[in-house]
Amino acid sequence: MLQGLYVLTSDTHYPHHTWIERIECIIQGGAEFIQLREKTLSDQALQPLAQDIQHLCHDYGATLIINDRVSLARRIRADGVHIGQTDCSLRHARELMGNKKIIGVSCYRSIYQALLAQKQGADYVAFGRLFSSHTKPSAQQCPINVLQNACKQLKPSICAIGGITLNNVNLALRAGAHLIASTHTVFNAQDPYQAANNFHQVGIMHR
Repeated sequence: MLQGLYVLTSDTHYPHHTWIERIECIIQGGAEFIQLREKTLSDQALQPLAQDIQHLCHDYGATLIINDRVSLARRIRADGVHIGQTDCSLRHARELMGNKKIIGVSCYRSIYQALLAQKQGADYVAFGRLFSSHTKPSAQQCPINVLQNACKQLKPSICAIGGITLNNVNLALRAGAHLIASTHTVFNAQDPYQAANNFHQVGIMHR
């Protein structure tokens, strides 16, 4: 079962040359999963940074997931990929990545999509946005009861995402989420180590 704090990168606040230092602080603070999410650079331009992040994660025993870019993930031998409903199909991602790599799928608020992803071999399914989100403010909200029902019905790990803070994280945990995903609250924090560690202290890493 995949479990822990899952931090996504963001290109809205801090330039790329600061990411290695920020990610190292976040891992030291308690994050076990890092998702490299970058929407502006080409695969070729992003590859050197992705490779450096991969080496950093492996040095610390953390897991690196690449968002969308399955070919890049395969090229740098990342630990896995995360795909949305409009990205590469799960079957194609599995063909490219192999059976030992992690594949996560965005299911938004649809248990049907999650059941389909489970049937196709997803390792985790993500539901959200759960709360008001800086990263995706216009995304449709996923009610907590959808997360609760998903946790009862599904075998893959359940990832909660969207506006999760220290003030509401316990709602996601009580609903049964295994992975707590954060972009703004942790990656964009002034002190990323402390932001990650704050989630560590509320018990995400000790369940």
